Amino acid sequence: MTHFIAVTGSGPSQRDLLAECKGELAEKGYETFERFTGEEWQDLFGALSTGGLFEEKRAVVVEEAELLGPFPEGSFEDLFRSGPATVCLLVFEKDLPAGLSSLSKDLLTVRKPARVPFWPKERVSWLEREAKKRGVAISREAAQLLIEWTEDGVELLSELEKLAVASGGGTIGAELVGDLVVDEGGRQMLSLLDGLCQGDVPTVIGALAFLRKREEPLKMISALHKRMRLALYLSGATPEHARRVESALEATPFQVRQTTKAASLFPRKALRDFVVAMAVQSASAKSGVGRGWDGIELEVFRLLSALPGK
Repeated sequence: MTHFIAVTGSGPSQRDLLAECKGELAEKGYETFERFTGEEWQDLFGALSTGGLFEEKRAVVVEEAELLGPFPEGSFEDLFRSGPATVCLLVFEKDLPAGLSSLSKDLLTVRKPARVPFWPKERVSWLEREAKKRGVAISREAAQLLIEWTEDGVELLSELEKLAVASGGGTIGAELVGDLVVDEGGRQMLSLLDGLCQGDVPTVIGALAFLRKREEPLKMISALHKRMRLALYLSGATPEHARRVESALEATPFQVRQTTKAASLFPRKALRDFVVAMAVQSASAKSGVGRGWDGIELEVFRLLSALPGK
């Protein structure tokens, strides 16, 4: 009898889930995993219906199973219930073919990565719950910084485990996350964003000099636009309006503190001109006619020149 295990997902989540499935099968006595190299479902069916004479437990792995095309029409359940005992791991990045998903439960198991919330506030709560399950203490600021720099759920949990070891059983703080998770480029990006919000000209100049040599302009344009757009929306906002903006943009408390400072330092018109300029820079960069780092630095210095006394 053949049993299919459909592994879905992408990136590290998919790889970890596949490894988890292999580990579970190994514990049940499956020692080797054959790699299927055919091109069609019929090739796979043929490979599954034959096997070595002395194979009691056989496992076959089909990478990029969506390349096999649509699942063939017709009833194959009798075929799958006959022949040698085999497990077939089908690895998909997207949804399963309709015909495959209609197989009965005794022939098909679907494995999906754990769902990680999309919005930052929900991701922080999710990470805090995962930390609690593991007996790990992590500060709210550390959790916020970690989800800001690590997107994939599996990588988040992996980083959490590393940080737990590094903390020696203590509480994981933002400083530890900054030291072990955020690389030097990331730290300099934070210095640029925070320095700009605080009107700290020397810090901004130093960060720009470092980042210009190492980072792509579009990445910096996006980060600057996101941070200063929040400052623009908070500029002159009533407390009620500010709360709505923070909620709508899923801003972290740290981002709110920094952008509130920027809103108090820069004239609203200067913030508006900068945000519009970053949007234009982004569109130009994507079309291949942008000014790159020269354009970024020009707009940053233009914003800094709007500081009182400059």
